[in-house]
Amino acid sequence: MTQFHKWLASPLSGFLLVACFPKLSIHPLVWIALLPLLLVLSTESRPWRAFGWAYLTGAIYFAGSFYWFVEVMRQYGGLNLGLSLTGLAAFVVVFAVFFGSFGLAVGTLARRSPDLALLASPFLWMALELARTYFITGFPWNLLGYSVAPAGLRQAATVTGVYGLSFLAAATSAVAAWAMRHWREKGPWLALGGWVALLVVGNWAFAPPASARGTDLAVLVQPNVPLDEQADNAWVPWLNPAKLNQLVDMSLDALASEERKEGVESDVQGLPRLSVPPLIIWAENPAPFYFTRDPVFRSAVERMARQAAAYVVVNTVIPLASGRHEITNSAIVLDPEGREILQYDKMHLVPFGEYVPAWAFPELIGKITTEAGNFVPGASYGVAPTPQGALGVFICYEDIFPQLVRRVTLAGARVLVNISNDAWFGRSSAAQQELEMARLRAIENRRYLLRATNDGITVLIDPYGRIENEIARNQTAAVAVKYSYLGAETFYTRHGDVFAWLSTAMGAMLLFLVPLLSPKGAT
Repeated sequence: MTQFHKWLASPLSGFLLVACFPKLSIHPLVWIALLPLLLVLSTESRPWRAFGWAYLTGAIYFAGSFYWFVEVMRQYGGLNLGLSLTGLAAFVVVFAVFFGSFGLAVGTLARRSPDLALLASPFLWMALELARTYFITGFPWNLLGYSVAPAGLRQAATVTGVYGLSFLAAATSAVAAWAMRHWREKGPWLALGGWVALLVVGNWAFAPPASARGTDLAVLVQPNVPLDEQADNAWVPWLNPAKLNQLVDMSLDALASEERKEGVESDVQGLPRLSVPPLIIWAENPAPFYFTRDPVFRSAVERMARQAAAYVVVNTVIPLASGRHEITNSAIVLDPEGREILQYDKMHLVPFGEYVPAWAFPELIGKITTEAGNFVPGASYGVAPTPQGALGVFICYEDIFPQLVRRVTLAGARVLVNISNDAWFGRSSAAQQELEMARLRAIENRRYLLRATNDGITVLIDPYGRIENEIARNQTAAVAVKYSYLGAETFYTRHGDVFAWLSTAMGAMLLFLVPLLSPKGAT
């Protein structure tokens, strides 16, 4: 492969990776997205050049996938366009190192044996994705497996997590690259055909069953509050009780309407009499609701719980008595009597949004923008017991962390509840990207996932990752959904990222052994 071809192929992989995810969502490209890069790496005799080619791919991928950083920092971080672009550039420069390190490892093996380098590449890709998940704060957004669309193949996540889907996609590109390197030989092409046939059969064999409606009722409320309304206190309950009353009315109306459709007997207030208490879920708020300090807000929510005889999940900000102006981003769960049964404090905070990491020169960041929050993380998982089974609650972008949601499920959650405020993303594709990640959390743990957001995308996700009852972005609405409490635990729930760690260990072993056992330049 000539230098000219390498300059074409490495960026091409970056653009293919971008196209796999929303906005474009050309999911079939995931199977060949790494192919151009792997062809480059398998022909590169100098490992540090391999680092550079992969770094270029990663830079294009991260810049194209996370373009929306600029809008978030500009509109809601108080930064000008220049500083916003600088922030995105800094992110790309750092995160492309993950790709570069992958290229360095594959290139090191390719010096000895290009074919063994291709064999090792899916295992080394697992190391890249685990590093993205756990390094410093972790940011496993848009891992390769999220773009694997066939519903049957996606069910492998109950064993391997999303990482197994990434492995399938990376392995497909690796086998294709091997066949193209030996394009005159039949064996590699037969192997590629066999691999594709295996994927097709697997997708058919593990296809999810027909969708079955759940047995229990929940109402998801999407208030569609513009972020700029918090600046003028438009949503502070004691200043504008009409806004709060609107949320209550939307919740009760949706609940009553759904049960009238099903012929359930109502009480004197027109609300249904259910054998299992319903669930009302409000989104994460753009404006600070102080459940512990605001009697108007608290009494309205408690009254709604009693009136509907429902469990209620709401978001609140809770000031701490530390004397350092610290707060938590929390979810409160009330029982049908209006009593608080859970306060969950968000554990995985958004860096540079809800807090500034100690390693990131917080004094300097404070001089650049005053919008970074002073939140502190919680210490325990959000599991609220009910007679039917526990609710597992997590907040905002905690849904991108497989291990966090797995531990919530392992702690006893029989249904998952995610409250989020995606208005920060503006009109970008980030909200759709996050929804794709939330779908995998439902599959990995075989749980219904009830997702209520401020301005979309509010949905019910069934245990097989299928979306139902979607409220589109920028709409004010409440939707009644049917779900079920499920108790069986998947292999992934019980054992976590075993597949990813074993794959990483295999990659490390190959990286160590191949240079020892293979003569330089072997095929």
